[in-house]
Amino acid sequence: MPSLILLTLTLPFILPLTLAHTPSPSPTPPTTSPPPPPKYTVPCTIGDNRPCPTSWTCTPTMMCTVGSPCGGLCIDIFTPPPVIPCTVGNDLPCIPSSTCTPTMISTAGQPWLGQCIATPTPPAGVTPCTVGNDAPCTPSSTCTPTQFSTPGQPWLGQCIATPTPQPSVTPCTVGNDAPCTPSSTCTPTMISTAGLPWLGQCIGTPTPPPSTPTPTPSGHRRRCGWHGMCGWGEKCVHGWCVGV
Repeated sequence: MPSLILLTLTLPFILPLTLAHTPSPSPTPPTTSPPPPPKYTVPCTIGDNRPCPTSWTCTPTMMCTVGSPCGGLCIDIFTPPPVIPCTVGNDLPCIPSSTCTPTMISTAGQPWLGQCIATPTPPAGVTPCTVGNDAPCTPSSTCTPTQFSTPGQPWLGQCIATPTPQPSVTPCTVGNDAPCTPSSTCTPTMISTAGLPWLGQCIGTPTPPPSTPTPTPSGHRRRCGWHGMCGWGEKCVHGWCVGV
């Protein structure tokens, strides 16, 4: 009984000392995954992708020999975009930047199948169109082919300005202006040959510039003097002194 009393009295002093000298557990180091290998340096055998990272494929990097293992490297293969089937003329399954493009020859009486393919952005100022349909073009241009036509597929082209035709040419014989309009004359367009009509074309006659009228002397007329000398305020015109 005295021992129990002594232990009870000394326990409050011994317990803090014991806890103070108890070593705390060391922190667990964080788990880190090994760094990925350098790109395209993992050797492998064609057909066995086990050495490769996920989604990588063992790809040949040398000529293969029949009967021997074909070596290569692990290469990440580009994942192609999903293929969306469609019917030509119906772009509803496609995204706004793509159209239903034919991928096979059309068959009469059956839907023309294709795939949604991104429509290339034409350069500025170029309007794509289908030959025979000038609706996308301006009034001064027509849909002109820019590639060879393929049977069963639309013949694509671009809206190109239609050149302005030259005015009609009227042939004639030099010296005979009867076929020409009143403002044109028969003008030679080739060298004349003896004994043959001299051919030409009706070409508009340029309007000559207005000529300066010759002043008519009025009142007292006086001949010009020596070397065309006249009085003050006069000048010699055709031998007569006239006022300026």
